Amino acid sequence: MAIPVKMVIPSDQRRGIWRGGIIQLQVTRACDLACFHCTQGSNLSGKPVIMTPEDFERAVDSLQGYWGVYGVFGGNPCVSPYFEDYCRILKAKVPFDQRGLWSNSPRGKGKLCRVTCNPRVSNLNVHGSPEAWDDFAKDWPECKPYLKGLDQDSIHSPPWVALQDLIPDEAERWRLIGDCDINKYWSALVGLVPGRGLRAYFCEVAYSQAVLHSGDPSWPDVGLEPDIGWWRLPLQSFEDQIKIHCHACGIPLRREGELAIGGDHEEVSETHAGAFKPKVSSRPVQLVTLNGLPPSRSERPSTEYLPGVTPRR
Repeated sequence: MAIPVKMVIPSDQRRGIWRGGIIQLQVTRACDLACFHCTQGSNLSGKPVIMTPEDFERAVDSLQGYWGVYGVFGGNPCVSPYFEDYCRILKAKVPFDQRGLWSNSPRGKGKLCRVTCNPRVSNLNVHGSPEAWDDFAKDWPECKPYLKGLDQDSIHSPPWVALQDLIPDEAERWRLIGDCDINKYWSALVGLVPGRGLRAYFCEVAYSQAVLHSGDPSWPDVGLEPDIGWWRLPLQSFEDQIKIHCHACGIPLRREGELAIGGDHEEVSETHAGAFKPKVSSRPVQLVTLNGLPPSRSERPSTEYLPGVTPRR
């Protein structure tokens, strides 16, 4: 069966985000925080993989000719021991205007961030930390107009409450998938999947699901080899990813979510419950079932974690 809804693929310039699109280079889910409902599982236990400089260079090379933002993504990329190598490779291969960084704290690497990344196309959310704000501002003064999250906690919708567990009607699931906020507004991704190597995905959450379930043989490897130009492939090349991962995702539900730092509990549904173990072991986890589904979706896009952050077409 062909995908019955319109989807935004990596080569599509319909996104209203910076430069028309983002492809994330996911270097690690390791992070100095454990935000509630983290899409990349940085709130979950397990040993995170860290991308080597060689794999990072291959990931960058696979995006040859891409017109959008190359996002250095985590977790917090600045915790990687290879961060300086990533910066060296980016500077050698990608124009400054296209180099973005997703980070909550520079971890003393602000000067390196300053000469490598364009703050206009970076997502710098300090999640309430004055120390992180000062660290960014001291060594990367150009980023100050783009810093966010000092005075207001982000709201994270739960990505691990699967559509297929709460919406029995497949046609209704497809309708919601066709209106997914991450697909409309955010990003594709290249990253390491344990035991499977470097893989390319049309969506950053599809990748994080693959990582969470990488030890489960019942979850097929539908990631693409990140060959040069993979991002130009047509929708048909991503159909297996969409059919598996979109129905296992909670983003299209637009649940109200939790505060990233000051949240009360994590939410998960049956599809992901067996692999879902918070790294903060005392954190409450609520199993969401069909009876717990709200009568309507929130008006707030799932990507609107702070006011005004979701791009508007």
